[in-house]
Amino acid sequence: MTLSTEKLPQDMRSRIRDYVEEVIQGTDLFVVDVQVRGQKGSQVIEVYLDADSALHADRLATVSRELGFLLETEDVVSGRYNLNVSSPGAERGLTHPRQYRKHVGRGLRVERRVPEGEKSAAIVGDLLEVDDEAIILSDGSSGSVRISYNEIEAARVQLPW
Repeated sequence: MTLSTEKLPQDMRSRIRDYVEEVIQGTDLFVVDVQVRGQKGSQVIEVYLDADSALHADRLATVSRELGFLLETEDVVSGRYNLNVSSPGAERGLTHPRQYRKHVGRGLRVERRVPEGEKSAAIVGDLLEVDDEAIILSDGSSGSVRISYNEIEAARVQLPW
């Protein structure tokens, strides 16, 4: 995919995401989120990537260099900015179905979406299985529960400490 140098009729965040997708094409990396904050001339661009395999700092540094070059060449951001390319980290939670696969066997805390007015109860258990539509989580009492991705309000890996 080659992106044209003319201004695309998209917001900056979408344009940056397109460039990130171009840089990571053909790898097992995928975009979790792109954030742009701050004011013109002093913006911070945060790109969160994950991978189906281990994600090492050298891979993130390579993407950062290539993305930075594209953003400068295509003049995507006016003025000064800081570019941060990183993994989402445990504090950001799981937002993309592909993220769940590498956490099979780990403890998760999953909050399900509930109708307005009802109280949400979190399910904490080990992630047993993942497929294209749902996850299966041990719930400690009845064995396991299947939760579709569209039912998940928030999910976080439970750290062992």
